Amino acid sequence: MSDGHIRTSTAADGGFDIVIDRPDAGNALTAAMTTALAAALAGLPDTVKFVVLRGQGGDFCAGRVSPMPPAGAVMTASQIRARVADPVLDFYAAVRNVSVPVIAVVKGRAHGVGCALAGLADLALADTTAAFAIPEMDRDIPPLLVMTALSARLTRASLARMVFSRQPINAGEAQSIGLVAQACASEDIETVVAQYRQRLSSNSRTSLTAVKHFLNVAPEMSFAALKDYAAVCNSSAVSERYANPG
Repeated sequence: MSDGHIRTSTAADGGFDIVIDRPDAGNALTAAMTTALAAALAGLPDTVKFVVLRGQGGDFCAGRVSPMPPAGAVMTASQIRARVADPVLDFYAAVRNVSVPVIAVVKGRAHGVGCALAGLADLALADTTAAFAIPEMDRDIPPLLVMTALSARLTRASLARMVFSRQPINAGEAQSIGLVAQACASEDIETVVAQYRQRLSSNSRTSLTAVKHFLNVAPEMSFAALKDYAAVCNSSAVSERYANPG
C-alpha cells in the first residue's frame, strides 16, 4: 500500500487544485499527507480565488491512518491529546480558515476525516456514488474530533444520527441535512464543478474573501455585531473598485 501524497496545481482561472492521491487506500490520509495538505492550504498564492479539493480514483477520502497508540501502550491523557487530537483539530482549523472558498468534489467514500473535510468545505458537490459516514463508534471511539468539524454545518439531530447509526448516507440525504451543497448524477458532476469554477473566477479575490470571512464569523456573532461587521467589510471591499477610477 502506498504512502500517498498531495498533488497541487494552479489553474489559469484562479483555481488551486488539490488532489488527495492514495487511491489504493481509499485516499485515507497519513500523518504526512495531512501535514502536506494543511501546508498547501496555508501557503496559497495571492492570485488564487478558490480551491478545488478532490480524491484520486473512486473515493474522496476514506478517513485517516489511525494515530492511536498500540495496544498495551501506557500514555497519559495529555500525551494522547498531543498524538491523536491536536494534530487533526489543527488540520480542521487550517481547512476552515482558508481565506478563499473551498470546493470539495466528493465521489465514493467520505468517511471520518473525509466526511469532516466535506463539511468544512464551503461548497461540497457530491455525485451518486458518494457515501458519507462517521464510523468511529464501531471501534468504541467517540468521534468528537469529526463532530467538532461538522458542528457548524449540521443540526444536533443530524449529527447524532450519523454518529450513533454509523450508517452511510448518500448524496441526496447529505444535501437534505445541509452537509452537501449540491448533489448530482455522476455523469454531471464535472459540468457542475466547471460551472462553479466559471462563476467564482469572474469575481474579484476581494469579494470572494469577504464572503468567505463572513461565512466563518457569522455563526459566532450576535445580529448587532454582525450588522456593524457587514457594513464595514462590505464598504471596504466595494471601495476597492473606486480607489483608482479610470
